[in-house]
Amino acid sequence: MKASALPQGRADISLASTPDELLTAEEVAVLLRVTPAWVYSQTRGNRIPHLRLGRYVRYRRQSLKDWMDQVEREPGSPPAPPAARRRMVRR
Repeated sequence: MKASALPQGRADISLASTPDELLTAEEVAVLLRVTPAWVYSQTRGNRIPHLRLGRYVRYRRQSLKDWMDQVEREPGSPPAPPAARRRMVRR
């Protein structure tokens, strides 16, 4: 993404900022270099750490860093969502 296309004009989205900072899905997408649709999909599947604030979803910067560290330590096996939150297969 070009700097001019970043959400709300934020060109400096890195893990070096404040750990407690809350990010939007668009900012997480820029940080991880994926699409916002991927971030929303992982959020719905409870596969990426997030906070639900009423109708809004936010992502704590430190939680994302910890999650990425865990994924790196266990390649090929991203953290599984809790069994109770898994979606049922429709027939």
